[in-house]
Amino acid sequence: MTFLIGRDHPAAALRSAVERTVSSHGGLVLVTGEAGIGKSTLVTDIAARFRGELTVAFATSWESEAVPDHWLWVQVLRSLRAQLGDETWQALHPAPAVDALLGRGDGATPAQFELYDALTQLLIAASQRTPVLVVLDDLHFADPGSLELLKFASQHTWFERILFVGTYRDSEIDPGHRLRARMLPLVAKAVMISLEGLDERGVTELCRTTVGDAPDPATVAEITRRTGGNPFFVEQTAQLWASGQRVDATTAGMRDALQRRIDQLPEPIARMLTLASVGGREFHAGVMAQASGLELHRIETALDAACQTRLVRREADRYVFVHDLVRETLYNTMSSEEAAHHHGCVVRALVADESLQKLMLSTEIAHHAWLAGDDLDPEIAVDFLTRAARDSQGCLSVAGAEKYFRRALERCTPAMVRERVKLRLDLAGAVTWLSRADQRLGEEGRVLYDKALLEAEDSGDPMLLTRAAVEVPQDTRVDELVRLKTLAYTQLAGEAPDPELPHDDLTRRLLYAYMLAARAADSDDDLSFGLWAAHAVNWGPGTAAERQAIVEELAEISARTGDMEMRLYAASLGWVVLLERGDPAFLAQLERFCALAEASDSERWRSGMGVDRAVIDMLQGRFEDAEARLAEATAVAGDDPMYLHMLEHLQWELSIARGALPTTVSKGWGEAFGAWHPDLLSGISALRRGDLAGARAVRARLGEGPAPRSPWEYLWIRFEAELAIAEADTETVARLRERLGTVEGEWLVALWGTSVHGPVSHWLGLLAAAAGDTAAARVHFANAVEQSERLGAHPWAEAARKAEAELVTATPATESESTGALFRREGATWTLHYEGRSVHLPHTKGLADLHRLLRQPGVDVAAVDLLDPEGGEAVTADARLGGDDLLDAEARARYRDHLEALDEQIDTAAALGDDARAARLDAERQALIEQLKAATGLGGRSRRLGDNAERARKSVTNRIRNTLKKIEAVHPALAEHLDGAVATGSACVYRPDSEAPHWDL
Repeated sequence: MTFLIGRDHPAAALRSAVERTVSSHGGLVLVTGEAGIGKSTLVTDIAARFRGELTVAFATSWESEAVPDHWLWVQVLRSLRAQLGDETWQALHPAPAVDALLGRGDGATPAQFELYDALTQLLIAASQRTPVLVVLDDLHFADPGSLELLKFASQHTWFERILFVGTYRDSEIDPGHRLRARMLPLVAKAVMISLEGLDERGVTELCRTTVGDAPDPATVAEITRRTGGNPFFVEQTAQLWASGQRVDATTAGMRDALQRRIDQLPEPIARMLTLASVGGREFHAGVMAQASGLELHRIETALDAACQTRLVRREADRYVFVHDLVRETLYNTMSSEEAAHHHGCVVRALVADESLQKLMLSTEIAHHAWLAGDDLDPEIAVDFLTRAARDSQGCLSVAGAEKYFRRALERCTPAMVRERVKLRLDLAGAVTWLSRADQRLGEEGRVLYDKALLEAEDSGDPMLLTRAAVEVPQDTRVDELVRLKTLAYTQLAGEAPDPELPHDDLTRRLLYAYMLAARAADSDDDLSFGLWAAHAVNWGPGTAAERQAIVEELAEISARTGDMEMRLYAASLGWVVLLERGDPAFLAQLERFCALAEASDSERWRSGMGVDRAVIDMLQGRFEDAEARLAEATAVAGDDPMYLHMLEHLQWELSIARGALPTTVSKGWGEAFGAWHPDLLSGISALRRGDLAGARAVRARLGEGPAPRSPWEYLWIRFEAELAIAEADTETVARLRERLGTVEGEWLVALWGTSVHGPVSHWLGLLAAAAGDTAAARVHFANAVEQSERLGAHPWAEAARKAEAELVTATPATESESTGALFRREGATWTLHYEGRSVHLPHTKGLADLHRLLRQPGVDVAAVDLLDPEGGEAVTADARLGGDDLLDAEARARYRDHLEALDEQIDTAAALGDDARAARLDAERQALIEQLKAATGLGGRSRRLGDNAERARKSVTNRIRNTLKKIEAVHPALAEHLDGAVATGSACVYRPDSEAPHWDL
């Protein structure tokens, strides 16, 4: 072929290696030579000659910061998969690490050896079908990982029918080159083919091939002398000669010769290619048009003309420089200021037409933003650099994220305080993660966190200070965090928080004030963060309703702003909270999340689908399916310790769900989930084994266990319940019955949805049985069966049936079979019968309120009398007293504002069913009223500052309404009757119509 002019000996050597591979075994061949000498042409020609006898995979390096690790092998795998087809590819059984390299796994980075071995085994499997030729071009530009993988693969396939052919510029791999140390072992084992310049005969033939004619012998000699026979330079010189130019234009070095060739191009084409050189080796005409302000058809016309010069070629949706040296030379014709300006123009073009951004990687855009320097608006530069960092995080490239966060931080101006603080926090997170491999980075992470806190405090912005104080690690320097959170709360709420508040409660109080301020400012960004953070610190009994409201608002905001990451986050948490509330709609929500994840570009979220489905498989008794999903996730988990610990925990959950003895608990889990976490699981495991002494020892070590409202609280409650039942600890049994009684109907869900431990009713049944309250236990177990069947959780339904069958005594018949109406309390349980249907509910104050109103039909009962009937006349009389107006106007205003804020918070907590929170807020409100009384004395006005009658009205109204909702869930007809007949307010009354039943109370 004409392309191999003057290459007979090198071609024969390479051909021999290929023939040996087809018939026997392969090896490693390295083709060396200077730029433009014809290395790529040689290997491409030989590969084309043998394409029918072997499978050829071609990959080329690219000198760019945007190139990921192992880029050459990503191209090789893509090529192989495209040639073999999906059926044959799957028949090769590619390991999960191969899928991870192709971006098809769960987003976890595989361990180095696992990746190298997986790719090598895939090539061996492919070679057993057809010999394989792997061509790796321009190794001098390769990333280190690609070279290390080449060394591994070539060493482990020496006797397989696999031939690796690499090309590189040996003249550039000098002692100071970054890849020299990695290239030397390859050179020692390879067959070396070195390409030299063409002789005069070869130059003559090449000139004739290039321009259709050849110069006279003297001119050929001159070209040969000046170019050294470099085919690339010869072709360029031949073009100059054919256009009537002097051949001495090539006497300078490589770049000088290219520059002279470029100077001969028409000005529009030269200008166009110079602009194109800014875009990279591959560039898009649409981006150029937007960046330059020229019409698209003019750019495409000029580029098509440039294609005739063979400097660039046109592909399906882009243009490509034939050789990167061309682009480098064009780029170097510009001054640094001009180049920076053009990089800035590219970024501004992408801002002006966002549809163009899909044509480029976020890392490529960030590269332009970085090189634009001062030519680009810092806010735009920071935005694109931050996007690249976040995308790198999504690909589990923490090192890439660290680089772009660092660059974004450097681009921040002094005025960009908010962005700088947020970037310090992000960068601190990245370097802290990387410190697992390099301990030196740990100190930098701590310094970055400290700087973020200091700058946030100095900014005077309580919103920014809140973000910083909530995002930094919460287990170190707690006193300083309390001080900063107190300061932020004081600035947001206008008053200092209770100094006795525990740290976690202070955090929740601060986030509540933060969200109020975010809503007032109409800031979706701040509100999203506040909701996310509030969700993270609100788990356990009584929090599901509040978290559901948070998740729904997050979904609404993400739909409005187009934030797909937040939308996926809200969707994933949405099914968890619906499950916790016992709502069968959780399955539909799970499918919505999976559809969103499947349609996204995030492998991380796609991998999350399998884990979520495994959790539901466990819940509904499909243990084999759950095991298969977890095995699949583990196979592609890589070496990320957090992910591995989570999967180990799920294996433990699977053992518990199956009723088997759990696997050994790894002490390393403490690094991921908290120092006490392994102990907690060990305690539950000990109880499963019957090791009561071991469980007691764990209980002693854990002390009070996790903080209230932590994601582990329901897991802790399970451990407490099982241990209390085993020990016949009546005090703990009674305490847990009271605590769980307010949330019957919900499910025990911990660890962000990865740990599901059945309906609350099941555990109330076990606790009631332990307390000897057999009647209540039967009611709870019946509820547990119904709730479990409703969710398809058949193992839990069977567990409740079995526990109910094991009760020692039977519950005597009740008036549930009566034809009348019944509303009666029996111990801790209320029996309600109406229109032929009976239900059983645990005791609440709202049921007691309704019972009293039913006792006195048509009689108004004051809310203050219902508020605390066990408190006696003194409490009732105190509740009837109002506030005093003897304070000055300013003091009254302060007290009024504070009390009104507390009233709103109490109403919100009551509406969400958060009785514990409402009680704490009510205690704070009552303490404030007591201070007010002590300072001013008592007055007699109603519904004034600190009016207890008003508090009674609100409290009683809310708890009756909440009780009616609970009745509606199990007996809609009774709820409808009571809702129509009961009126609430300052006075409450039951006014039945003439057809109302006679109540047996």
